[in-house]
Amino acid sequence: MKKTLIAIAAVVMTVSASYAQVLVAGWDFQTTTTGGTAIVASPATSKIYTANFGSGTLYLDGSNGSSNWFVPATGSSSTELNAFGGSNANTLASDGTLLSSETTGAAALAVVGGGTSTNFAANGKSAVFVFSMVDKINLSISLSAQRTSTGFTNQLWEYSANGGSTWGNIGSFIGGTTAGTIQSSFSNTGVLSFAAFSALDGVSDARLRVTFTGASNSSGNNRLDNIQLNAVAVPEPSSGALLVLGGVSLVAVRSLRKKNS
Repeated sequence: MKKTLIAIAAVVMTVSASYAQVLVAGWDFQTTTTGGTAIVASPATSKIYTANFGSGTLYLDGSNGSSNWFVPATGSSSTELNAFGGSNANTLASDGTLLSSETTGAAALAVVGGGTSTNFAANGKSAVFVFSMVDKINLSISLSAQRTSTGFTNQLWEYSANGGSTWGNIGSFIGGTTAGTIQSSFSNTGVLSFAAFSALDGVSDARLRVTFTGASNSSGNNRLDNIQLNAVAVPEPSSGALLVLGGVSLVAVRSLRKKNS
C-alpha cells in the first residue's frame, strides 16, 4: 500500500510540474516583431494597442467598455493621449520574456488631463484591456508608472468576467500631490502591482478596466510602460499521465478493499 501511495504522489507531482508562470499579455509600446503596436506622439497617437507580447488588446477608443480619449487632428493641444520617454523598470516577465528597456523617444503611453485650463476633460475616463485566461489561473498585474505634479492621482482597476456586463473592484493606485509620489524615477523605479487573484480564472473574454481621476491641469499626465499581465498556465494533463493515474488509483482502491475485507 505504501508503494501505491508513493506512485500516486509521483504521478500527481509529474502532472503538477507542468504548471508554469506565463506572460498572458505585455505592452511595452515599442516591440513590433510579434505584431504589437508601437506608440507614436500626438496627433498620431493610436487609441488601440495590440499587445507587444502574448495576446491581448488595450482599448481607449470608446469600444469594449473603454472611454473615447480625445486626440486632435493636428498638433497636441488638448490631447488626452500622447507618447513620451519610456522606462527600464518591470521589463522581465514571469516566463523570462524581456520587454523593451528603451527610455528615450516615443516609448511609453501618456494619458493626459486634456480639455482646457479649467476643464480637465479626461478625468473619469477609462482604458480597457481584453484578453483570454483560458487554461490560466491567478492573474497578476504590474506596470511602470510616472505622474507629473498635475497628473491623475488615482488609478482605479476593475475586472470583468462576463464581457464587460459587470465589473468587480481590484484596487487603486493612489498618488500624492507632487511629482514622484507614485515613483521617484521613471528609469529605475515606480513599479505598481497587484497580487494574483482568481476572479478571472479560465475566462475566455477577460477584461480589465482602469479609470483615471485627479488630474488638475490639461497637460498633467501619467506615463504607463511595460504593462504585464502574468498568470499560471494550467494545461490539460497528458492522456498518458491520466491513464497512469487512473490505473494507480484503481490499484489503491482494490488494495484498500482487500485490507478491509
